[in-house]
Amino acid sequence: MYISEDSLDKPKSIVDVGCGIGGSSRYLSKKYGADCKGITLSPIQAERAQALANAQGLGDKVSFQVADALEQPFEDGQFDLVWSMESGEHMPDKAKFVNELVRVASPGATIIIVTWCHRDLLPTEKSLKPEEKQLLDKICDAYYLPAWCSTAEYVELLQSLSMQDIKSDDWSEYVAPFWPAVIRSALTWKGLTSLLRTGWKTIKGAFAMPLMIEGFQKDIIKFAVITCRKPE
Repeated sequence: MYISEDSLDKPKSIVDVGCGIGGSSRYLSKKYGADCKGITLSPIQAERAQALANAQGLGDKVSFQVADALEQPFEDGQFDLVWSMESGEHMPDKAKFVNELVRVASPGATIIIVTWCHRDLLPTEKSLKPEEKQLLDKICDAYYLPAWCSTAEYVELLQSLSMQDIKSDDWSEYVAPFWPAVIRSALTWKGLTSLLRTGWKTIKGAFAMPLMIEGFQKDIIKFAVITCRKPE
């Protein structure tokens, strides 16, 4: 799936759900000249994101706040682009997450979800294999994540809410090199000393990186892109 300029009307209002330190918000605002609001559970991330936006002269266009993606503090139908990148895997209730994305989208709005998923089940399967579940459980424990779902489950959720033009694609091959690159950088003297200073939680996550690589190699983990349009 290729998201072309022609397929996405120029948005005027954007919400970045799970914005981190606001990289996507700043990029999208600059690209489209749009007003963008970012939400995160972390006050530190929100503060840093706003400082970076202000430093880039975007303070009047981009704002950040602490808020729960499952209970967004916005009115219905407020945004004509709803964007969420690498946040869905953190959501304990995927149905509520998708419902909130749809709720804050205006009629005709585009919704884009970029997230980690596990592989789609085969028609003959009712669940992942025990060894696949075990691998994902180890990853979720290391990164403090709830259970993942498949791309197909996201599509089904969007279909149940009558979204239109639903498309999905697997971009795993494009991001798979990321994890070996992170491991290589961590094995440098600078990387090791930085890692030791960050504390046990970060060290625990670093030890899980080979598990992510294993998940890709075994075709269990997917980096999914799902898009749709809210009916007019």
